Amino acid sequence: MTIRLPSLTEAIINDATETAQRYLASAYDSVEAVLRNLDVVREQRRAAGQDLRGRLTENEEDLLRAAIVFAGAGLDATLKQLIRDSLPSVLEVSDLADGKFSAFIKTHISQADVVDVSRLAAYLASRSPRAELIEAYIADLTGGSLQSKQQVEAVAGALGVDDADLRRRVAGLRTAFQARNQIAHELDLRSPERHGDRARRTRKINDSVGTCHELLESAQLLINAVTGVVGGDG
Repeated sequence: MTIRLPSLTEAIINDATETAQRYLASAYDSVEAVLRNLDVVREQRRAAGQDLRGRLTENEEDLLRAAIVFAGAGLDATLKQLIRDSLPSVLEVSDLADGKFSAFIKTHISQADVVDVSRLAAYLASRSPRAELIEAYIADLTGGSLQSKQQVEAVAGALGVDDADLRRRVAGLRTAFQARNQIAHELDLRSPERHGDRARRTRKINDSVGTCHELLESAQLLINAVTGVVGGDG
């Protein structure tokens, strides 16, 4: 059986989202390449007369783990580029995004609800206070790793995405990020509960491919949504 990563929703892009789309395409190709390697390994086992039924080997599961980590990294890189390229344009047309930006400014120039006069003065004295604040906002949004559903939800709001179905889909990424973080931070290690248990969590092909697809598909849907917010030619 050939292991395939399902196609993503057709891309809708414009000048503000084109580079992020390229990042996503590269991430998709990387994940697909890992899955092809898994296919090769399993075909070699089949050719050697081994029974492929039952649990995967550790090497095969490691390839699935790599694919999940690559998918998470692809979403992270894609969304960060999407923020850098599209946020200034989004702020010009989206009330939702502008409200999130205003909330950021209030906290950014304050300390314990007291205005930081020095910081405020520095912005007011700059050639373009709004542009400087937008750069600070972009740095804040992209400064950490976007590897939780709460962080992706924050990005969606910052980019003016208010589609209820898409926001629910983003909220549903909790399980995918849990898998990614178990691998990236814990190497999938766990304490054996019974004699003979393996010390690492089990990864299955269909579940893992689904996790990879959900991470990348969410990035695609967010690109398409931001393209719609900004407008212009697809």
